[in-house]
Amino acid sequence: MLEPGARLGPYEILSFLGKGGMGRVYRARDSRLDRDVAIKILSDELSSDGVAISRFEREAKAIASLSHPNIVSIFDFGTNEGMTFAVTEFLEGETLRAALQRGRVAWRRACEVSIFIAEALAAAHGRGIVHRDLKPENIFLGRDGRVKVLDFGLARSTSPLVYRGDEADTLRQESLPGAIIGTPGYMSPEQIKGEAAEATSDLFAFGCVLYEMLTGERPFARNTAIEVLVAILGERPKPIAASGAMVPLELDQLVMHCLAKEPELRYQSARDVALMLRSFLDTTPTEFAIAPIRTLSGAHAKPLSVEVPLTHYACSGSVNIAYQVVGNGPLDLVFVMGWITHLEYFWQEPSFAGFLRRLASFSRLILIDKRGTGLSDRVPLDQLPTLEQRMDDVRAVMEAVGSPRAALLGVSEGGPMCSLFAATYPERTSALVMIGTYAKRIRDDDYPWGPTAEQRQAFFELMQREWGGPVGIAERAPSRANDPVFREWWAKYLRMGASPGAAVALTQMNAEIDVRHVLPSIRVPTLVIHRSDDLCLTVDEGRYVASRIPGAKFVELPGNDHLPFAGDQDAILDEVEVFLTGVRHGPQPDTVLATVLVTRIAGEDAGEHRADLLRRLHAHIRKEMEWFRGREIHAAGDRTMALFDGPARAIRCALAITEYARRLETSIRAGLHTGECEIAASGVSGNGPEVCLAVADAAAPEEVLVSSTVKDLVAGSGLRFHERGAAREWRLFAVERE
Repeated sequence: MLEPGARLGPYEILSFLGKGGMGRVYRARDSRLDRDVAIKILSDELSSDGVAISRFEREAKAIASLSHPNIVSIFDFGTNEGMTFAVTEFLEGETLRAALQRGRVAWRRACEVSIFIAEALAAAHGRGIVHRDLKPENIFLGRDGRVKVLDFGLARSTSPLVYRGDEADTLRQESLPGAIIGTPGYMSPEQIKGEAAEATSDLFAFGCVLYEMLTGERPFARNTAIEVLVAILGERPKPIAASGAMVPLELDQLVMHCLAKEPELRYQSARDVALMLRSFLDTTPTEFAIAPIRTLSGAHAKPLSVEVPLTHYACSGSVNIAYQVVGNGPLDLVFVMGWITHLEYFWQEPSFAGFLRRLASFSRLILIDKRGTGLSDRVPLDQLPTLEQRMDDVRAVMEAVGSPRAALLGVSEGGPMCSLFAATYPERTSALVMIGTYAKRIRDDDYPWGPTAEQRQAFFELMQREWGGPVGIAERAPSRANDPVFREWWAKYLRMGASPGAAVALTQMNAEIDVRHVLPSIRVPTLVIHRSDDLCLTVDEGRYVASRIPGAKFVELPGNDHLPFAGDQDAILDEVEVFLTGVRHGPQPDTVLATVLVTRIAGEDAGEHRADLLRRLHAHIRKEMEWFRGREIHAAGDRTMALFDGPARAIRCALAITEYARRLETSIRAGLHTGECEIAASGVSGNGPEVCLAVADAAAPEEVLVSSTVKDLVAGSGLRFHERGAAREWRLFAVERE
């Protein structure tokens, strides 16, 4: 060990900083450039190995060439009196390990740190450099807010396998086939097996680090190193939610995809991971999730937040296919969504959830995520599913749920797959329904309706540029394209369904679909539904499909939305229900328990500027409702109404709205009540909205007034109130501003 004042060439040792698996680290002074640096002196066993030193020097030069803001800079490399050392920039702060000793990291901060880590990995991977030993000890949090990845690529060694009993120690063995290198708890399965570490190996370690930041626990923590390695090879980490951490669903799923056992099932690009993390931060409000409010009265009231059905898995060969089962009707109905899918995000959009609930009202509805997307196993980009493989996946799910025969409902690109299944397995297909479908994706002389190859290529390029946003929404849901809440959901749905690379590859594969020769072979009852002005797939394509299937029924409905749950979904659902059951039932209103917010502009007139004032107010109110996860129900004149599944968010939304109006030198009255709401296509009614209107009418200008029910539900939230009288039988309370 070197004492302060010792010298290594031009470097004077100032103090000892710490040690790790590679050796000791000192703070030193560079006498030539008059700056403080950090010096890592390799352990004696490494310094005496010529091959190790040569490899260390080559990789140090490679890292020095990166010059990335999130990778520690290497200034020098040399030997002095038998000691081999590397000189890096001196950092002030602490390692992530030191920070984790104080407890887990808030999810937003964890995302911010992880973005820097992922960008560092992406930069190194782009130069063919793999870290091989990413862990909290090798991640530095600077006092200036910068995040640096340390020891990049320096863990490769030719020393005999050494383990000193601490999970933070690096296992080292020769970098030859069968070698082991890494740290127990953060090593990928392939590293444990002695296989070569690749970029996806770093992403496994990245998933371990992010899991530990979010939960305060290592995902594969066990009593001994051997038990840790066995767990990594064969066990799933417990869900993040089991630790008590509250994180967005999509962040939980990102971590689990990074921790997939097979390298090809993980994300393939650190840059994609960084992009997704940035999207989470940009689009997820701070109050991203609050447990749904359960009914206080009324046995049949449901929470406004739709309860997501339990997801199960069926094995199709070696691939796990995610599925859900909803409803208990006499008819089995397999729903096959087109393009990108994500089962649990189906239910996050109320219109999609309502569409599925209506199907489940007369069937046992079976929902599937295609392999490579959503919650099903990721597969390499060159192994994305063909129609035949997807057909096998449907069969595997049907067997898993004990369904010998089912009707199939395919949307868009789901239609060709369902066609092939019906033609191949007529004994297992009771009926076939296709909505907004096609037979061939690229135009030719015999099929003049599809897009040209050049048009599809332009769309592929658009996807590569803009994935992460609401790609394709203008053609797929024009009636909702300007709805900020729907746009946010669509963007998240696509992001969570597939990475940018997988989405492009899947769309390119879909461009090759051609089932024209299959259609005449279908011998099951078939219904084809298409909207007359569908902007994504022309109605002529639907007519063609129906004309080629013997006895098929074709129904053309008005509208220009491609997604069946956008626009008039009841017209589609009525046709599906009567075709499959012979009975047509009108849609029944949903009864939910929700917090209702009503705002009204105080005063009757704002002069000649009233129209502009209303426009600005409505735009801002809509933005605040989006941020606080509200669902706008009505906006006209001086009044708006919205529903929330969290009363605290609703109150804070009202406070933000009234404060904005005050800055515009006008005032807004706001009222809130939590009660039962009947939601139907025609609008919202029931006790909740009625009481809320009365509460809003009783509010003074710039006042946020709530019923006693709302006040009681937010006990412990930090919000303060004072009593303000009564409306009907409800005691009223004014919210006190901070």
